[in-house]
Amino acid sequence: MEICHRIGIIDDDTAVRDSTHLLLEAYGFQVSEYASATDYLKNSRTDCLLLIDLAMSDLNGLDLIDLLRSGDINTPVILLTDIAEPYLSLRISAASHCAKLDKPFTAGALLNKIGASLGEISCAARHT
Repeated sequence: MEICHRIGIIDDDTAVRDSTHLLLEAYGFQVSEYASATDYLKNSRTDCLLLIDLAMSDLNGLDLIDLLRSGDINTPVILLTDIAEPYLSLRISAASHCAKLDKPFTAGALLNKIGASLGEISCAARHT
């Protein structure tokens, strides 16, 4: 089975989107960029993994995840945050197919999280 390599970046910070996009392309990923949760919801969703910023101006990352899950969209998510609050870890743990990555992150940390998340997709597909 071939693993999907399309990653969507949902972040209202242009610099973060652009730098993460370039990094991921350098490692062979196909990347889609969305400037907001609303922008993502308006477009076709063919991404296999989403990198979602927690603190966005229109709809925060956890609310977007809740909205997606309520619509039976179970795309794995890596939630990007620079907020260190215990309640966030609890909410992220409760969300299905969701991991957290603290900002600022290294390329290695991001790639490890992506690998783990894409590996979960591959394993789930093999066992269904």
